[in-house]
Amino acid sequence: MAVAMPVETDWLKSVLLDRGYLALIKGDAIKVYLVMLDECGGIPDRSVTLSLNQLMAKTKLTCPTVIDSLIRLETLGLVVSTTKKRGRVTTYYVADPPALPLS
Repeated sequence: MAVAMPVETDWLKSVLLDRGYLALIKGDAIKVYLVMLDECGGIPDRSVTLSLNQLMAKTKLTCPTVIDSLIRLETLGLVVSTTKKRGRVTTYYVADPPALPLS
C-alpha cells in the first residue's frame, strides 16, 4: 500500500535536493536552516521570530557561528531578515527559493 508523503517533506526535498541548495549550504548553516524550518512548521513563505540565544540553544553553536550561518542563508535567499535591530529578537522570512540556474 502506497503512503502519501506530506507536502512539507516534498517541499523540503525539492529545495535541498532537487533545486540543489543542500550542496550550497556550508558547515553548520544547515543546522540553523533546519531550526528555522522547524519553527515555521516546515512550510515555506512564513515568518519566524527567534533570538540569537534561541538559535544558539537549539543548535548548540556559538554566537559567531550562528551569525555566519544566517548570513550564508540570507545570501542564498533561503531566509530573509525582516527586522534589523541589533541585539533584538529578529524575524526571518523563510522563503521558497527558485531553482538554481544550471552551471
